Amino acid sequence: MARVIKNYLIAFFTAFFTKWLEDFFIVSAIVLTVLNTYLISVIGLNILIGNYVLAVFLAIIGVTLARR
Repeated sequence: MARVIKNYLIAFFTAFFTKWLEDFFIVSAIVLTVLNTYLISVIGLNILIGNYVLAVFLAIIGVTLARR
């Protein structure tokens, strides 16, 4: 039973890092951008700018991984 669970976890993480990681980066960048757009008047400007930079960085990494 432990071998089955181990093989399942290895297969899941292998598939995640080879097939889904770029999608995760792109979707998280989109979600972060949308959330920041709604929080413009609530959070400080420096945090807002940092979150937008993080979203752009995640999107660039996701697109780069998707093209590979």
